[in-house]
Amino acid sequence: MKPVYGPFQRSPKGETPRTPPPARPKRQPPRRGPTGWPLWAEITARAGILLLGAFGIGAILQHIDAQPEGRKPWGQADLEEPGLHLFTSTHLRALRGNADACLAALDGSDMQFTRAGPSTASTPACHWQAGVRIEQSNVGYANPVPDVASCALAATLYVWEREILQPAAQDHLGSEVTEILHYGTFSCRRVNGAQSGSWSEHAGANAIDVSGFRLADGRVIEVTDWDAGGAASAFLREVRDVSCQLFTGVLGPDYNAAHHDHFHLDMGSWQICR
Repeated sequence: MKPVYGPFQRSPKGETPRTPPPARPKRQPPRRGPTGWPLWAEITARAGILLLGAFGIGAILQHIDAQPEGRKPWGQADLEEPGLHLFTSTHLRALRGNADACLAALDGSDMQFTRAGPSTASTPACHWQAGVRIEQSNVGYANPVPDVASCALAATLYVWEREILQPAAQDHLGSEVTEILHYGTFSCRRVNGAQSGSWSEHAGANAIDVSGFRLADGRVIEVTDWDAGGAASAFLREVRDVSCQLFTGVLGPDYNAAHHDHFHLDMGSWQICR
């Protein structure tokens, strides 16, 4: 058996033994991203997703831009645009704080109206924004016609008459509405006529109280028919429910006893549907 020499020992004959070759470094595993994929694959996939997303967003924006003005999220209210769409309510509510845009929207519609002067009420809370007097709309209003309505209320009523009221009347009653019965719009008072507390939307001519509807066949449907059952009740309930898509405030007989005989419709700041 041959003797074994260490790396720095000489054999008896003086030869220096060969040193073993250095160990090869271990190959490092490929870096991986959070998904567990190799990092290069994850970066490529994410870049592809971002690219597809950019193309998708561009296509959506191009599609929206090709829509009529009234159907664009950044468009202006078009009161003659048929049907209720995703941005109808948004456009109508934007009119509350923009008198010029609101009056322009009314001017672009078939509503006939005159502009009302400023309120003469001595109470500061009882002033309207861009008040108008409705002379002719899609549906008539019983005498005495509303004295004055805020522009935003008038614009919303115009769309409501055509897109909510008439379809519901045809579906449930088989006749169209020819006249809206009401208790008026402007009233310089607080909520529920209280001596203190919040001012009513009526104080700014920003609400109307609707008490009933006269049909082309001569029938009169009153809000007091709410629990009567049958077609009249179904009609009233649909009008109340769908009106919440346009008006910010909708109150009816289910709200409290004070509203047992009318619908309160307003374009105030608070969203309520009861």
